[in-house]
Amino acid sequence: MAHKNRYTGILKPLPVGKGSPEVSVVLLYDIENDRLRTRTSDICLDYGLERIQFSAFFGKLNRNRRQELALRLRDELGDESGRIRIIPVCEQDLKDMWVLDQYRRDADQLKAEADRPRLRILKAEE
Repeated sequence: MAHKNRYTGILKPLPVGKGSPEVSVVLLYDIENDRLRTRTSDICLDYGLERIQFSAFFGKLNRNRRQELALRLRDELGDESGRIRIIPVCEQDLKDMWVLDQYRRDADQLKAEADRPRLRILKAEE
């Protein structure tokens, strides 16, 4: 007879009402120190958040992950000055969201420019 796996269901998500479901969040920060700003960005990426602006991230986190992220960012910030906001956004608001993205050049043009050497040597006029 096979043994019953005692760990079955431990990682199963809890139903709504008995735990914390994932919600969409916007995380914004304003940090002066370059090293801390970069470190904050890396932490946000570690939590699966997507960068939407230089100092703004978006993604889905449950309450425990939001708390864990907030504590990690607080510890990282330490005594340095900075402001961090983790703002939950309801799904209905996301349905009403407008996204306006405009780029002056398309990706193919940027790639072509990246293949060209950036440094030009100018000859002195004779």
